[in-house]
Amino acid sequence: MTNATDAPLDFLCVGLNHETSPLEIRDALVMTEQEVERAIHALRDQAGAEEALVLSTCNRTEIYARGVAVPDLPLFVNNLLREIKGMDLGAKGHRLYSYREPDSIRHLFRVACGLNSQVLGEPQIAGQVKDALTMAERSGGSGPVTERLLDAALRCAKRARTETGIGRGPISSAYAGVNLAAKVLGHLGDKRALVIGSGEMAGLAMCHLMDAGVTQFTIAARNRGRAESLAAPARARIVTLEAIPVVLPGADIVVCATSAPNFVVTEPVVRAAMRIRKNRPLLLLDFAVPRDVDPQTARLPNVFLHDLDALGAIVAQSLEQRRAEAPKVEAIIDEEASRFLRWHRSLEIKPTVTAFRSHFERIAREELERHRGRFRPEDQPALEALARGIVQKLLHRPTTRLNRAGEDGSWGLRQIDVVRDLFEIDREEETGENRDAR
Repeated sequence: MTNATDAPLDFLCVGLNHETSPLEIRDALVMTEQEVERAIHALRDQAGAEEALVLSTCNRTEIYARGVAVPDLPLFVNNLLREIKGMDLGAKGHRLYSYREPDSIRHLFRVACGLNSQVLGEPQIAGQVKDALTMAERSGGSGPVTERLLDAALRCAKRARTETGIGRGPISSAYAGVNLAAKVLGHLGDKRALVIGSGEMAGLAMCHLMDAGVTQFTIAARNRGRAESLAAPARARIVTLEAIPVVLPGADIVVCATSAPNFVVTEPVVRAAMRIRKNRPLLLLDFAVPRDVDPQTARLPNVFLHDLDALGAIVAQSLEQRRAEAPKVEAIIDEEASRFLRWHRSLEIKPTVTAFRSHFERIAREELERHRGRFRPEDQPALEALARGIVQKLLHRPTTRLNRAGEDGSWGLRQIDVVRDLFEIDREEETGENRDAR
């Protein structure tokens, strides 16, 4: 990686994610708020970063920094992770990826839009990016560039979700099942759910059902303790597995997610329940492997059974549709990244433009003072206006060209360097205001 001190505006990214590291590594590197604050302080105080933020989730740990003074930021980050989390990635044979501008900007925008997520288009990452900015502000790592960058990334994510279909369709079997419930049963606000099992999948399905408006839950489980934890947020009733024939007739949606070796819901039990229900529609969602529900129940009138294979097919179709939307999102990213980079490069240009104009205005003032005595007092205002007007007209075209140079990438910045050299403009001549803006 090129020495970052050669490019003080360069925004760098160093990290790892689900594509480069296994789950056990990612889990071990998830940072608490206190650890994020510690990392930002180290980046500012030890690496000399002008601005820094940390994005740490279950699927990624990434550090973004501007204007670092260390020659090898990945090495610094590796040592920092070893110090904070007690893990030496180098010793484990894992390499951190690193990007420098403009690739770092595009990477962050892809992350915010869900294109770099384990589940394509997942929406939670945008909130996590926003939380990273909040932590950077709280820890003294944010600044004008970081804030502008994160605003641009979040705007990009919002556009991706509103202008494309990258976030449409179910992305998990549990979510697909809830979508089916709404299609089969209509509005779910008055529907009752029976959840059989107390594990992770049962809990996930309950969360989605609550989000969809379901408020009446019964949990049938063998493990009372886990069932009570699951029941608390929904104030659900808890029964044993043996009570399933009793409670099944009162349910409109049945979620099955146990590890039982045999069917937990049999065809005779469902047939009896449908008689009591007077054949009102019943939706059975079987998330278990092996299956919890006897496939023969699907032959009963108004019984709708969907197992993991059927739900998986729905998820696969949604992911395929999302992949088809990815090029549209990439186009939005290109547009927003270009907009940000134009602004970012202008931070390099504005001090030069200011110094360039000041150079000529100073010459005009000096010449005006030299010859002021040759003119009458009443002519002084007109003389000053004449000098200003000449300078303005002389500088209008080159100033406009300089301001546009930032849009021409590295070639444009080389033009800026030529102007600095030609008119002996040094960065130390920049005003305090310009320095603050950078």
